[in-house]
Amino acid sequence: MKVRFYFGILFLLLQVGLIAYARFIPERFFCWAPYDSHTKFEVFVTINQDTLSLQETETRYNYKMNGWEQRSAHNIFSIITQYEQTYGKDDNAKVVMKYSTNGHNDLEWNYENE
Repeated sequence: MKVRFYFGILFLLLQVGLIAYARFIPERFFCWAPYDSHTKFEVFVTINQDTLSLQETETRYNYKMNGWEQRSAHNIFSIITQYEQTYGKDDNAKVVMKYSTNGHNDLEWNYENE
């Protein structure tokens, strides 16, 4: 009986720790708090001076590449970076993401695989 009790306490403490950790990283994958940012974005990919269409870009990353993201923009950065460092590492891709979070000024994020 005591083993189950301590296991339950350990589980709850682990959950609280992960929630606290998630609040301080940009991706916030495991954060149970409501999404507090909305990002409007568009991604442009150029490979060997050929710009991919929106459909080709979405197929490449298996994710929408234009519209609203209800979470942090870092989620999209992560998707693109992971793909480019693995499957696309030999493609010589240049990626530009134009985005605005919560209606603030437009920003630009660049990824260039060298």
